[in-house]
Amino acid sequence: MTELEAIRARHAVRNYTAKPLSPAIIDELEEEIEQCNRLGQLHFQLVTENEDAFKSLIPLFGRFKHVKNYIALAAKKQRGFYETCGYYGARLMVKAQQAGLNSCWVTNTYNGKKCPVSLAPDEELTGVIAIGYGTTDGTRHKSKSMERLCRPCSDTWFMDGMNAAVLAPTGLNKQDFFIEANGNTVSIRPTSHRPMSLIDTGIVKYHFEIGAGRENFHWK
Repeated sequence: MTELEAIRARHAVRNYTAKPLSPAIIDELEEEIEQCNRLGQLHFQLVTENEDAFKSLIPLFGRFKHVKNYIALAAKKQRGFYETCGYYGARLMVKAQQAGLNSCWVTNTYNGKKCPVSLAPDEELTGVIAIGYGTTDGTRHKSKSMERLCRPCSDTWFMDGMNAAVLAPTGLNKQDFFIEANGNTVSIRPTSHRPMSLIDTGIVKYHFEIGAGRENFHWK
């Protein structure tokens, strides 16, 4: 499964079975997390067989069941770290899908104090990615029209990028972003002041790159 195929196949899944992750998949995820941490100067951590963060919590948006495996998205609080967490978190979601797992991005509907992760004083836990074997494969979320999300461009690569971008998970499925191109230079900006909008921007950027092809453009 290619990255683009994984993006198209992945949907948010909140209910999981008891099937454990195999040692081979854990090793594969750990290796990918290590690469993301190195490239993004992050402190992502894999948590397995621990349900504490998702127990006894009244959900704000969507109810999760039997989440015991997840990737904790931790990073040093510095310029651009929210967007970087979103970008490399999206990469890990794609990797999980390629490994045959389901996933869901979680920013509020979990208890961060019960996540068994190590954090330095200058680090923040920005969210987690629930992973595992879902009871279903989920369904595609509704999308805003292209006209509300971008300034349409005649180049095929741009629209291919947008077709991947609209599949990106965003907070409350709001899709608060806008993308436009000036030649081969592409810009993206959030359209709301939600605290997590910068994380969404990073997620969308990764999706756009996979669809458009990194060789066809550069970010402003």
